[in-house]
Amino acid sequence: MKRNIKIGISLGLLCVCVLILANCGQTQNSPDQRLKAANEALLQKRYPIAQQIAESLLDQEGYADQAALLAAEAAESQGNYEQAVIFYDRISDSKKTDAIKARGKAGELLLMKLKALSRAEKEYRLLLELDPQNTIANEHLAYLLGLSSQSWEAERPRLSLIPSNRFTPIILYLLVIGDRAFENYQTVLEYAQTSPHDPLVLLGLARGSIEEQQFKKAEEQLKQVIKLDPKLIEAYVKSGQLISQRNDPLAMKAWLDKLPEQANQHPLIWNIRGNWYQEQGNVNAAIRCFGEAIQLDGTNSQACYQLGQLLLKKGETEEANRFLDQTTKLQAYESEVKVAFSDQDLNAAKKAVQLGKELGLIWEAFGWSKAALMLAPQATWAQNTLDELGPELSAIPLKRMLDSKNPAFEFDFSEYHLPMQSPKPLHVGNPTIVTQYSAVTFQEVAAETGVIFKYFNSAEQPNRKPKMYEFTGGGVAVLDLNNDDWPDLYLAQGCVWPPRASEMQYLDSVFLNQGDGTFRNVTDHTGIRENRFSQGVTIGDLNNDGFDDIYIGNIGENRLYLNNGDGTFSESNQATGNASDWTTSCLLADLNNDAFPEIYAVNYLTGEDVFERVCRTGDGSFRSCMPQNFPAAQDRLFLNQTNGDFEDITSESGIEAPDGKGLGIVTADFGNQNKLNLFIANDAVPNFYFVNQTTKIKSLPHFQEQALLAGLALNSDGRTEACMGIAAGDGNGDELLDLFVTNYFRESNTFYSQINPEIFLDLTRKSLLHDSSLSVLGFGTQFLDANLNGKLDLIATNGHVEDLSKTGMPYQMKTQFFLNTGAGQYKDIPANELGPFFEEKRLGRGLARLDWNRDGLPEAVITQLQSPVALLQNTTENHGNSLVIHLTGTISSRDAIGTTVRLQVNGQSMMRQLTAGDGYMACNQRILVFGLGNQTEAQNISVEWLSGKKQTFERLAANQEIMIIEENPQPVPLRTYP
Repeated sequence: MKRNIKIGISLGLLCVCVLILANCGQTQNSPDQRLKAANEALLQKRYPIAQQIAESLLDQEGYADQAALLAAEAAESQGNYEQAVIFYDRISDSKKTDAIKARGKAGELLLMKLKALSRAEKEYRLLLELDPQNTIANEHLAYLLGLSSQSWEAERPRLSLIPSNRFTPIILYLLVIGDRAFENYQTVLEYAQTSPHDPLVLLGLARGSIEEQQFKKAEEQLKQVIKLDPKLIEAYVKSGQLISQRNDPLAMKAWLDKLPEQANQHPLIWNIRGNWYQEQGNVNAAIRCFGEAIQLDGTNSQACYQLGQLLLKKGETEEANRFLDQTTKLQAYESEVKVAFSDQDLNAAKKAVQLGKELGLIWEAFGWSKAALMLAPQATWAQNTLDELGPELSAIPLKRMLDSKNPAFEFDFSEYHLPMQSPKPLHVGNPTIVTQYSAVTFQEVAAETGVIFKYFNSAEQPNRKPKMYEFTGGGVAVLDLNNDDWPDLYLAQGCVWPPRASEMQYLDSVFLNQGDGTFRNVTDHTGIRENRFSQGVTIGDLNNDGFDDIYIGNIGENRLYLNNGDGTFSESNQATGNASDWTTSCLLADLNNDAFPEIYAVNYLTGEDVFERVCRTGDGSFRSCMPQNFPAAQDRLFLNQTNGDFEDITSESGIEAPDGKGLGIVTADFGNQNKLNLFIANDAVPNFYFVNQTTKIKSLPHFQEQALLAGLALNSDGRTEACMGIAAGDGNGDELLDLFVTNYFRESNTFYSQINPEIFLDLTRKSLLHDSSLSVLGFGTQFLDANLNGKLDLIATNGHVEDLSKTGMPYQMKTQFFLNTGAGQYKDIPANELGPFFEEKRLGRGLARLDWNRDGLPEAVITQLQSPVALLQNTTENHGNSLVIHLTGTISSRDAIGTTVRLQVNGQSMMRQLTAGDGYMACNQRILVFGLGNQTEAQNISVEWLSGKKQTFERLAANQEIMIIEENPQPVPLRTYP
């Protein structure tokens, strides 16, 4: 049978050849006849015959385009895709319909069959010149631009799809995520098998290398891309971002000098330039760069934020606020979009439409209305929005933001000039500082010292659906229970949900440090019976009687326990808050300088179903909800009335700020003005920085929220982060307090460096703290000088909020230690160098700093989910000398929060301040540890109390623990170290 088929095909081909070679004047061999024969052969699936006949007409005037179309279809049907593309490309633009079909078919073959992204892009762009609204072309172009990580270039085709029948909500999500999107990497890898030298494939591979933190590999791939296609601007963008991250001034100058002219049309090129000029101190040039970026893309959060900060420096407050407000609105819009997309939330979609209209994002407002109708066809507001905005779309450009809503078009940038050439770097040298360091090590000793405790979050029941309250874990506080100067521990505990007053199975625990290397559980003796669902805990002397009191933040009413002075506590009915409150972290500190500490309770979320609602993933499986699914809860401030009573002054104090979803808090005298300000780390919304405006001692505390002005609301990209832990300390040795904030998975932690009093810059990348935190989700963190060399290191505990391991995302994570190598830079020390604890993956939560064995070496205690509490002993062998200082106020509050101590060691100045709040649900031991290196004494010690009083001491010997009492002429020795 097969032989007969072959004979039939051969005879057919022979007949065709005879027809072609016969006298051309005969009617059966005319071009029309041959075209007809080719069509018939194609319909009969005799593809080789159809192709051969069509090829005979390719040079025939008037028939070439039709013949090429037939030849292409025949070649495609035979699987000869490359040949088909060649035929499609022969078709001219003279007949628009055929040309559109040809470009579309060629693009499809190149994209789907030949895996040739660059050639496919050219075909679709040619098609869109003929038919700008062609839905398939825009859809395919958007897809391939997404594969190659060209979010800016993908904006126009994505916008054009919104009114079409090919619209899906993911288009709107990708528009908002922008260059953070990481699309279909597995597909990119498949394309690389076929087209390893395609510039767009290489660009997609480089994006994957960046995601995997293989930065050197990414830079090499980007160099290849630029060599193959010097006009591919996205390659310059990613290359510039990588160079900027590794802090290499010479490489950055070379990058700037090699940019092609067309790079000026990409907003992120201007972002990188702006960052560069800002680092070089050229504020005017940086302002111009960020202005250019915003004019190109009004949704550019980073440029808006940085421009606002720079204008503040120039004293142009009104203009600065315009750009800072724009940044806040953009972040609010993004937050609603994330919820609307991930949860298919109709209310979030409606808010996205409202914010979109306000921001001039008309295309997207229209799109979210369409998305809402897909979810709820009865949503009349969505239909009304479509009816309102639909007629406008044809009259506005394919651009996310209307120029009339773009603040950059209302600002005159003409006086802010760009230099004729890129400047020489101010600091030239190695991009990173490599120093010798002593091996820092820790040993986990909780069980052997008697600290046996495990937090219960009520999530260990079988087949339980994940709830919001299960992720937070419990807090830890260091206190001195009996005034023996040995640090004791208070560990907050959860309970079976829902909490019941009669349930006593799970209780908070108190561990007494016995001074012999062991702890004893003394909870029963203290009289503390805290059986609520406890979260954070803090310590302070509320009545200045010399004994530590305890305040516990709960889900529900909080609790205050007053120290009786004999090892027992009495419960107070003050400052409990409401039964509906969810307090995460809290602090005790004197906020109005009357010497009596106030109580600040950081509240997280609210809503009728905040503790019961369960959300779902895209595949329908259950997951815990996001903070964006619920309203923010208002924090509370309780005024100490000095008679044992506390007054809720929340509404009068100025701390009522919208949309605060707080998880961590720190208070300190950041501005050296003898006033305590408050920094609150918020979850997925801008952080708060409450500046103390209290004018008179003992008057009502009053605050003003100034996080945007201070540079603490967002990261350097102008984006919110899911902030949790906070460390406060002088991280770069400039005698100003800095803040280190831990964040969500795939968000870097953030190092806010205080460059002037109460003005901060995000220097995370410059500090080399960016890349090492992208693959973890951070919680508790603290500064500590682990090897006592005078430089503050960092420790951070990590762990995800839910188990998404089936998606490839890690759940348990390792604790990290970052060694301060000098000049404000840090090194992520490998886990195997630190000790076995750091090699184990855990679900870390609260972390407090202490010196539990009083050997002068700082240590840490860490609470965890699913694992017992961890107590770390500092076992670093090659360490420096230390000076440990306790502080007691007499005019200031006894706790002495906000007191600053400065001293000199071998001619170098050092500053430490006693702060409170201590980040995520934690309270540190109230001591200051100075690492003196190999020096045997400290000189020129100055103490500035919150009262304004100052004391000085000429010399203090190393390796001792002392108490400095306000207005006492001499320190009180407490302990010496060997």
